[in-house]
Amino acid sequence: MIEGATVVHEARYPHSVERVWRAITDQAELAEWLMPNNFEAVEGRTFWLDASPDFGTMDCEVLTVEPPHRLRCRWTIQGDPTTVTFSLAADGEGTVLRVEHEAIPADKRPSFEGGWPEKFDDLTRVLEQEDA
Repeated sequence: MIEGATVVHEARYPHSVERVWRAITDQAELAEWLMPNNFEAVEGRTFWLDASPDFGTMDCEVLTVEPPHRLRCRWTIQGDPTTVTFSLAADGEGTVLRVEHEAIPADKRPSFEGGWPEKFDDLTRVLEQEDA
């Protein structure tokens, strides 16, 4: 859903917080469900995400790492800095993942609003690989 200049989505996974945390912070797993990258979960670390062809390569920076519950990054999308926060909360034996993508320019919001549900489906597949 779009709340002002922020796109917000939540999904529940039948996996532990630690398992979902690994999927959002491990470079190889992140590449499988989100985008090719050179990510490292280290505060202050710069990295890139390849959002081609729509948005090209995005310059990014890790702002906050609070394992295994919160990861906050700056993604610069075609010159526009945005902030993405991944929050994880235990829900019984599962996990609720909340993604808040802030300060997205109005003309780009529909793409990101529609894109997150598809990425969450891809994340489900990555999480299930370990179960197989």
